[in-house]
Amino acid sequence: MKSILQSSVYALATAACLVTTQARAQRPADLTGTTWTLQANRTTAQLVINTQGGAGAPGAAVCQHIDANLNTTPDIKATGWYCPATGRIYLVHRNLDSKIAVRVFTGNVSDQVIGQPLYMVGTMTVLISAFGDVGEYNFSAVKQ
Repeated sequence: MKSILQSSVYALATAACLVTTQARAQRPADLTGTTWTLQANRTTAQLVINTQGGAGAPGAAVCQHIDANLNTTPDIKATGWYCPATGRIYLVHRNLDSKIAVRVFTGNVSDQVIGQPLYMVGTMTVLISAFGDVGEYNFSAVKQ
């Protein structure tokens, strides 16, 4: 009897592991065309990720290049990369004329969970005081 009970417990545990593994959430493979409400250093902006380079392009075996806009007045362009396997995202806002980096956003995108929005959180580094006090600040975003 004890042997049958142990076998049943092991079978249930194995089945639970298999179901959990199959239902595991993943990060989105492509962020192209997504719009996010971004909050950073007490200000809110809209982040729109316009394009994402495809896997297999030179230098894009794991992470792909992305182009985005921070919709403020005027629109601010940002470029960087996104790694679908890890959810890591990196965006650089450069001065339009000088091309000098003025802010850097480093963070992670959440897993896709049915019925829940996507989230992004991380650190915004202000490099030029025109965009606030120089230093690091948290940021968060939710996909609209």
